[in-house]
Amino acid sequence: MRFSRDRRGQSVVVGTVILFGFLILALSLYQVQIVPQENAEVEFQHFEEVRNDLVDLRAGILTTGQADTPQFKSVELGTNYPTRLFAINPPPPTGTLQTSDAYNVTITNGTANVTIPSRFVRYRPGYNELSRSLTRYDNSVLYYDTRENGGNVVVLEDQSLVDNSTVRLTLLQNEFRRSGTQQVNVELYPTETVSSDDFPTGELNITLPTRINGSEYWDEAIGDEPVYTGVADEYYDNSTHALTLRANSSDVRINTVGIETEPTEGGAKKNIRSGTDPGEPDPQPDPDISVRIDDLSDRRSNDPEFYVSYDFDGQADTVEISASSISSSASDSVTSPDNRGGVSLTPGFGDGEEFSVTVRAMDGGNTVAQRTIFTFADTQNPSGNDDLSRSGSATIQTLAIQDRSNPSSNKVRYRYTYDISPGGSFSEIRLNALSRNGVGASGSTARTQRSANNVDVNPGDGTNTPYKIAVLVLDTDGVVVDSRIVDDSADGTDPP
Repeated sequence: MRFSRDRRGQSVVVGTVILFGFLILALSLYQVQIVPQENAEVEFQHFEEVRNDLVDLRAGILTTGQADTPQFKSVELGTNYPTRLFAINPPPPTGTLQTSDAYNVTITNGTANVTIPSRFVRYRPGYNELSRSLTRYDNSVLYYDTRENGGNVVVLEDQSLVDNSTVRLTLLQNEFRRSGTQQVNVELYPTETVSSDDFPTGELNITLPTRINGSEYWDEAIGDEPVYTGVADEYYDNSTHALTLRANSSDVRINTVGIETEPTEGGAKKNIRSGTDPGEPDPQPDPDISVRIDDLSDRRSNDPEFYVSYDFDGQADTVEISASSISSSASDSVTSPDNRGGVSLTPGFGDGEEFSVTVRAMDGGNTVAQRTIFTFADTQNPSGNDDLSRSGSATIQTLAIQDRSNPSSNKVRYRYTYDISPGGSFSEIRLNALSRNGVGASGSTARTQRSANNVDVNPGDGTNTPYKIAVLVLDTDGVVVDSRIVDDSADGTDPP
């Protein structure tokens, strides 16, 4: 029996084999080319996110030390690639955030000296496609360190260690290390102990550890500062140099910050720049300038605001009012032709930072009087505010503040009913509800009527958190001439 040759199925088989081959080729190309590109995009997105986290961590360290306020930050250590059905991903890129070994900062005047341990912070990603270069925090400087791959130092945030011959040491302590892809919380705490009176005074020689040498950064960054005396290479070890400064003790501020707990390695706090506590006015104010500062900062939005009322009893053609952060570039200034007035200064950022607020009277281009007050952007008015009211100023006659907050819906609301004296200089009343710690939202409103009932301020969320309730009365010059300031917890119970 003979079977005929039937070739009808050969084209189907051949076609299937060819299609299968193309599929394998396509999958191979996808695995080799597309997967790495898409993974690189995921890594780059994380790279930008963790950079912002580290910038925020740096700000938290400086704020904790200089504002004496705990800060709570988070860092996204790593990331995950998208799940793939027909391709294989490498292991998810983890990251490691850790402190270095402790190095001693030395401060001496030739006869007395102190040593304070300090640590660096570094973050290393475990990317599979992008560079694994370190990001370091070093004496207030945040930078990419690509030197191990033949690169250079790339600064992300500049130093705030030295400014106009003032030295601000914010030293980090306690061992810390976290690895993985998860988000890690970093708790930062200031030291609670003020250093003893035998802290060196006079002309001080300060030696700090640094991983950046003079030519890489410090010579250019602070080379024109008279307190800078150079960098001694490999002073501590092969990769750790000594940054040296010489400054008078009156121009030095020292704070220590601990990770996870209060500093445990010899914390120090010596704010001896002006000889006053933070927030107090300068020790020798000009008697011709009266100043009142109302801190109206919106902490959650990182939006400091200082309403500055002033009165200069002298001859001047202009008055300059300014606020400048001690630890960053945040600043604002207003020039007024009036010897008496009120202005709002909004530096733009710098929540919790210390600011120097200066009122300078100018005549013919020369400074004829000046007053400076140091205060923190934390909603707390500085102590020593002057009374700028006059005999003909308006006053608050009656005021009722109701806490109408609803904790069940997390809505903060305050209701104000007030009466201002029928006579006296008056322009407006400002009603403020300001979150003390930045957990809640802040809000305010203003009225030009001398009497009003049931005026609501609705900041938003933030119930059961501390609020500053500030009612300010302004005269026709814009000066705050009367006020009521109370603290409340935004829980629906009226403040006392």
